[in-house]
Amino acid sequence: MRKPLSVAVSSAILTSTILVTPIALAQGAAASEIEEMTIIGIREDRKSRGATGLDLSVYETPQSLTIIDAATMEDFGLADINALLKMTTGVNVDSPETDRTYYNARGFDITSMHVDSIGMPFGSLIVGDVDTAIYEKVEVIRGSNGLITGLGNPSGSINYVRKRPTNDFEGSVKLSGGEWNNRRAEVDVSTPLTESGTWAARAVAVYQDKDSWLDHYSNDRQVGYVVVDGQVTDSVTLAVGYSHQDNNSNGVLWGAVPVIYSNGVQADYRVSTSTAMDWTYWDTQTDETFVELGWQINDRWRLTATAMHTDYEESSEVFYVFTNTGLDVETGLGMESYPGKYDVERENLILDASLNGNFSAWGQEHQLQLGVSSAQSDSESLAYAALSGFVSMPSFPGWTGNEVARPTWAAPYVSAHEDIELNRIYGSLLLSLTDNLNLILGLNAVDYTNDGVSYGIPTDSREDGSSPYVGFTWEIVDGLNAYASYSDIYQPQYVLGEDLQALGSAEGKSYELGVKKAFTNNTLVSLALFRTEQSNLQEFKEYGDGDGVDDTDYSDDFNYSIYRGIDVESKGVELEVTGDLTEQLSLQAGFTHLQMEDPNGDEARTFIPRNTAKMLLNWAPAMLPDLKLGMSARWQDGIYFDSGYGRITQDSYLVVGGYARYAIADDFTLSLNVDNLTDEKYFSSVKYEQAYYAAPRSYNLSASWSF
Repeated sequence: MRKPLSVAVSSAILTSTILVTPIALAQGAAASEIEEMTIIGIREDRKSRGATGLDLSVYETPQSLTIIDAATMEDFGLADINALLKMTTGVNVDSPETDRTYYNARGFDITSMHVDSIGMPFGSLIVGDVDTAIYEKVEVIRGSNGLITGLGNPSGSINYVRKRPTNDFEGSVKLSGGEWNNRRAEVDVSTPLTESGTWAARAVAVYQDKDSWLDHYSNDRQVGYVVVDGQVTDSVTLAVGYSHQDNNSNGVLWGAVPVIYSNGVQADYRVSTSTAMDWTYWDTQTDETFVELGWQINDRWRLTATAMHTDYEESSEVFYVFTNTGLDVETGLGMESYPGKYDVERENLILDASLNGNFSAWGQEHQLQLGVSSAQSDSESLAYAALSGFVSMPSFPGWTGNEVARPTWAAPYVSAHEDIELNRIYGSLLLSLTDNLNLILGLNAVDYTNDGVSYGIPTDSREDGSSPYVGFTWEIVDGLNAYASYSDIYQPQYVLGEDLQALGSAEGKSYELGVKKAFTNNTLVSLALFRTEQSNLQEFKEYGDGDGVDDTDYSDDFNYSIYRGIDVESKGVELEVTGDLTEQLSLQAGFTHLQMEDPNGDEARTFIPRNTAKMLLNWAPAMLPDLKLGMSARWQDGIYFDSGYGRITQDSYLVVGGYARYAIADDFTLSLNVDNLTDEKYFSSVKYEQAYYAAPRSYNLSASWSF
């Protein structure tokens, strides 16, 4: 039988303090020993407040929760979030362009990207690469997430957990190189700052420069992160940190490659085929500062206050190709060009305070969380009209990237502005009805405003809403937990509808029912059934300029995006296994089956696969203790998109990879990583009528030195 709730909660509260200040909280060998044991325990228990806001293990959480830790990222070379999420159960990565990516789970876009459980729930589109080097782990909560975002989106949330200082001085250096001139260097150092060990710091730095399998495309990025944390008093802890990610891409795709001819025949190109011009680029920079103050009021209650400020800048000169007549199968003619130049600046400020603790009543121990948060986001977009570059393109494929010279740009003008504010009061309560039966209740009260404009069209909206949450867990027998959860869906959408007014909120209901089986060898098996009913979900319809005229040369039809609201029902089943199969074998694997239909019973969002499987397998052979091997695999069934010229299809495919790691010495390791071992050829997305091919077979060699 697992430990009583009162012991678990007390341990979680103590561990929470130590995680914020992972240095000795008291003098003496005994205190140091207790501290170290607690830290190890929390990492093995995989405590997370991600799904419910309460201190619960994955086993105790009444939702599907997957955690990819730093060791897994290191072993399988998951250096950016796209690579990581491709191997996460239940998550699909849609890359319709080289530098813009969408994530979805259970049929819906993931709009909540958090750092240490703090974030803005409006980020459905990621520009550039997000490096994983500064994160200790990434948590992916699938299902309705209203308890942590204030808005109930049925897809889930991604929570990045930052690295914090370690108890002792330690560090590592890693140098990597591989296919397409990929060069990468990482440095990670943690050190105590005081003799007593009550203050410590950690710094991470990354530089990467690489070309690509795609013609013309290259990318470099620089990452820096520093955090200092310590103990202000016996009961108050403080952490202050700053991170910087600078991502620069050249020869980028804005849109992608036309993959269907005017006669309805699907094209088949070389994997490297691109429509980019050499002068194109897409650069992003993110600077983030956070302050976290914790007060351990007593052995039961803790108050945590966090402030996070983010500055984001984006600059691009891009090149889009389109067709009025379709691409001719015989001549390769029919493509027109549309260049663009854009700058974006966004500033986010998030303030959050929460009280967490446990209390005794009716002979049982219970948990309570109460919190308040305020999030503000102010952004401005500048557009530059191209004074040249609108031409009929030569026969495709075979372009060299020099067909259209870099345009002359007009003076910039403000194309869009958004001022978003989201205030909420939230709370969750875990009631231990019996030793084995828990009831979880949650509620958010949300006030949301958006004052904005897009190409002269107001996008203002003001709404109030809530997302109630109900869940329970029942440990039927020792190690077997049954659970169920329900949440309302309330998701404001600040896009334009067909009437050129704000589309309004998506609303609905989300259900999940499942069982989790924990084995003594640290293996957890989870089985979940889920169902979602959503109305007024935004779906892209077309580009337009508001005049209702389909201009034959498309010269002014790209001013803004027009969306329509659709009703969708999603249901499915998910199976996940994670843990140690034997002393030498560990596994993290999952399978998802999804059904999505509109009110007419027709398939909806057909660019999302209905069946997916993921696997990460590690083997440490006992006869060769210095060797470690791993295998990765991901499979999905066929998907399609119905364009104006016919159906674009991507058949089912399997991508296999792996690694071999050998310890030359205790502090020096060599690794070989291989991806797409069978050189599978497939589209990175069929979300729209243009697409490009994903990466073919590649390898990467690395050397790591720890000290």
